[in-house]
Amino acid sequence: MSSKITIKPSGFKYLIAALVILLIVYSFKLNSDYQKLEDAFSEQKLELQAELDEIIEDYKNVNVKNKDLSQRLVKEINKIILLRDSIKNLEKSNYNLIVKYSRKIVKLERENRRLFIQVDSLNKQNYELLQENIVVKQQLDENEESQKNLIRKNISLQQRQAQLKAKVDIAGVIKVSNIIAEAMKERSSGKLTNTSRSRRTDAFRVKFDLLANPVTTAGKKEILIQILDEEEKVIASKGSKAIKDGTNVFFSDNMFANYDNNRLGVVSLILVNRDDIKKGTYTINAYVDGTFSAKTQVKLR
Repeated sequence: MSSKITIKPSGFKYLIAALVILLIVYSFKLNSDYQKLEDAFSEQKLELQAELDEIIEDYKNVNVKNKDLSQRLVKEINKIILLRDSIKNLEKSNYNLIVKYSRKIVKLERENRRLFIQVDSLNKQNYELLQENIVVKQQLDENEESQKNLIRKNISLQQRQAQLKAKVDIAGVIKVSNIIAEAMKERSSGKLTNTSRSRRTDAFRVKFDLLANPVTTAGKKEILIQILDEEEKVIASKGSKAIKDGTNVFFSDNMFANYDNNRLGVVSLILVNRDDIKKGTYTINAYVDGTFSAKTQVKLR
């Protein structure tokens, strides 16, 4: 025996209404989930862009003096900017690319850490080298200043030594008494007597004393006598010698005196040719131990 189900017209209406309500609810739920997905997509895009902006800023703040590493940083920045712009222009339908780009950013951050570690290491090395250079430069400056001070001290010492030597040299000069010079003529007996006539002059006699000087060194002292006529020609020249001031002196006589720091008399007799002696004034200069000491004049008629 079989039974048959029959739906009344009013029941069919209720069924249709229920289905419509279910479709509305499902459509609302589907739309709500889609909206949430869109919001999540937009939020994820903004997060990825912000993260890439931070990475770009980090790269720009890195100070690298190494040329190769600096070029590498510029290349990395350009690559990150391109990735950021790609995410910015990403359509909502490409949600799966968000996951792909997220993985890229994770990989990029790992590379960044390695790169920044390398940069920090190089910067640390550069800083240490800079500090070493500063220390070395300070040491060099100190050494240079020390050398300059030493040079200044040496110069000052040399100047003081030169001044002291000059004082000693001055103190060591043997002074002489007033020098006396006379023209002499030779008599038939061979005796020499004074004369004032030029045509009778056969010799010049020069006398003076070496005065006492306890400072100078005792010993043999060379004495040069020079006779000059009015034209400054040396009479009876015997040769020339350099004195302490570097001047080359032509002399009429030279002798050595055994000086013992006490007063010592000196006499020089210089023979001349009568034919070389003319009327006029003759100058007699005396040099003792390489230094000019005194002079006098003799006038002949």
